[in-house]
Amino acid sequence: MHFIFINIHNSTVMVDVDYLTLLELGVEAWNHWRKNNPDIKPNLSYVELSATLDDINLSHTDLKYAKIHSAELQNANLTKANLRGADFSIVDLSGADLSYADLSDGLFLGSVEFCGANLSGVNFTSADLGMCVINYGLFFRASLSGVNLSHANLTQASLRFADLNGANLCGVDFSGADLCAADLRGANLFGANLSKADLRGADFADANLTYANLSEAKLVGSPNFGKLGMYDFSYLNDRTLNLSNANLNGADFSRADLTDLKQTV
Repeated sequence: MHFIFINIHNSTVMVDVDYLTLLELGVEAWNHWRKNNPDIKPNLSYVELSATLDDINLSHTDLKYAKIHSAELQNANLTKANLRGADFSIVDLSGADLSYADLSDGLFLGSVEFCGANLSGVNFTSADLGMCVINYGLFFRASLSGVNLSHANLTQASLRFADLNGANLCGVDFSGADLCAADLRGANLFGANLSKADLRGADFADANLTYANLSEAKLVGSPNFGKLGMYDFSYLNDRTLNLSNANLNGADFSRADLTDLKQTV
C-alpha cells in the first residue's frame, strides 16, 4: 500500500470520514468499493491529497477547492469530477481521463503533467495553467475561455472545437497541434509556436499573433473530417480560418498555404 496523507485545510467544511478511511486503505480497496457502489458520489471537497493514486477511480467525486500536491494520478479516472478551484502542484496526471470534469478557476503551479490525458469537454474556464505540460492531450470541445496557458507545452495536442476565446496563449508551443474549428477570438498568441498545426476552420478574429510561428501550418483546404463518434464534421469541408482584425505583426507564415485567405485576412 502506498503511503497517503490527507488533511482538511478548511475547518468549516465537513468531509465524510468514511471516504478518507477508504482512501487510506489504498487504491485497490477504494476502486473495489466504487465498483460495488456505482451510484455514490464521494465528497472529498477541501481536502489535501499527497499520495500515489495511479489508476484510482475518482469519477463524479466532489474535489472542489482540494489541494493536490506532490501526487501521482497517472491513468486516474476523473470523469465528471468536480475540481472547481482546486490547487495542483507537482502532480502527474499523465494518461488520466478528465473528460467533462470541472476544473474552472483551478490553479496549477509547479510541475503539472497532462501528457496523453483525455480532456474532452473539460471546463478550464479562468484556470491558471501556465507552464503545464499537456503534449498529446485530447481537448475535444473543451471550455478554455479566459484560461492562462502562457508558455505551456501543447505539442501534438488535439484542441478541435475547443473554446479558447480570450485565452492567454503567449509563447505556447502548439507545434503539430490540431486546432481545427477552435475558437481563438481575442486570444493572446504573442510568440506562440503554431508550426505544422492544423488551423483549418479556426477563428482568430481579434487575436494577437504578433511574432507567432505559423510556418507549414494547415490553413485551408478540404479536411477529411468524416465522423468522430456522434459528431459529424463534414460541414467544415472547405472552410478557411478567420483572421479578421488579427494582429499579425512579425508573424511567420513561411511555407504556409495562404491561398484563398484574402477574404478573411
